[in-house]
Amino acid sequence: MAAKELNYAESIKRLDEILEDIDQSRIPIDVLAERVLEAAALLKRCKSLLTETEAKVRDVLQGLEKDFGGDNDD
Repeated sequence: MAAKELNYAESIKRLDEILEDIDQSRIPIDVLAERVLEAAALLKRCKSLLTETEAKVRDVLQGLEKDFGGDNDD
């Protein structure tokens, strides 16, 4: 399954699997580069999902701020 098809939890799980396999030397040298590239793609996917989620949460909070006002104690 491609990294772009995975949600955040699935991406983290797969990344953990890859890192565990590397740590335990269970990945043959012939496929090590492939797994490192997969891990890099998973990290990019996770970062993208986090960035998107952060933006959505910020938008919701700003909308609530406009609708309900806020404390100006900053």
